[in-house]
Amino acid sequence: MITLATAEAATRRIAVIAAVHPLTAGAAPFNGALVTALEEFGPVDVLSWRRMYPPLLDRGGKPDVVSEAPRTYSASFSLDWLDPRTWRRALDRVARFRADALVLPWLHPVMTPPYRWFLRHVSRRVRRVVICHNVKPHESFPGAAVLTRSTLRHADLLVTHAPHQRDELAELGVDVPVLEAFHPRFVAADLAASPPREAVRQERERLGDPDLLLLQFGAVRPYKGLDVALEALALTDPSLSVRLVVAGRFWDGAAEYRRLADRLDLGNRVVIRDGYVSNEEAAVVFSAADAVVLPYRSASQSGVAQLAFAYGRPVIASAVGGLPAAVRHDRDGILCEPGDAAALARAIERMASERERLAATVRRDHRNCSFRSYAEGLHKALGELAA
Repeated sequence: MITLATAEAATRRIAVIAAVHPLTAGAAPFNGALVTALEEFGPVDVLSWRRMYPPLLDRGGKPDVVSEAPRTYSASFSLDWLDPRTWRRALDRVARFRADALVLPWLHPVMTPPYRWFLRHVSRRVRRVVICHNVKPHESFPGAAVLTRSTLRHADLLVTHAPHQRDELAELGVDVPVLEAFHPRFVAADLAASPPREAVRQERERLGDPDLLLLQFGAVRPYKGLDVALEALALTDPSLSVRLVVAGRFWDGAAEYRRLADRLDLGNRVVIRDGYVSNEEAAVVFSAADAVVLPYRSASQSGVAQLAFAYGRPVIASAVGGLPAAVRHDRDGILCEPGDAAALARAIERMASERERLAATVRRDHRNCSFRSYAEGLHKALGELAA
């Protein structure tokens, strides 16, 4: 049935300035999935980056030229963080598109110069929406709060993914309407073809087919607590066969963690794969794993948790930031105290005996957390702003 809300959405034109495939930084998988969902409602124009960060701060890695494109949509890769002329041309394109709304994802204050310019100079008839993946950066630095406040205060609508983010915005003194949303669940088939069962079996066999195969996935940064995971492995019941696969690009190199694993005498209980993981490789490692571990020290929310759920895998996570909103303790995962290796070790032992029950809940309960539902909520909020 076509409702008034969906009819209005069909006429609403949305411009999105964001990283999308083949870029790997800037929440590119999220942005691509959101664009696809928004296109179900009405016209969308995507403007992306040819250089997203200043060279000295660029750790985004090379474009993903290995994975199959998750979705074919038109995007202009013309923006340059260092060239304000490209910012101006981007808003000229937004004007020609006759956009009703401009959507920007916010992850870090490094994006203050272009984002503040976009928000201040876009036509007043265009509703300015900022999706706050992080309100505060994971690794704070002097001036971060000032930069964030000076940017977000120019938005007409802020979208958050966890309850605590409203408090963070209040602490910054940002008085802008907030849509309290959620991080949607990815759809595995939209990212890569389902891997053959034989490929998954061979992956487990290559890893020793342990009683419990854990995966820590994504870029490895200090706040993600890999050191805590390694210490927890050393504390788990030695009669339990557990192996941890760490798959992702290490921001500061893997040598420090390899030395820690050696000091803890973990041997083959940990496997480190330092480097970008393609969508097709990710499909294999997630399918082979029994559970995903997120031993984070801080977290606004987690795309990796939603990726785990997309592959039907339960999650062990720290009860910090937005993770308790994403991972429901004793339903689709197990929560433990952040930074506590002993507590994480007990959670790992519990996962070994309860993973089938938790995985069944993951597969059964999607909680209406699709990207389409997210896009629908965004359109509804935009309609309320216009009222």
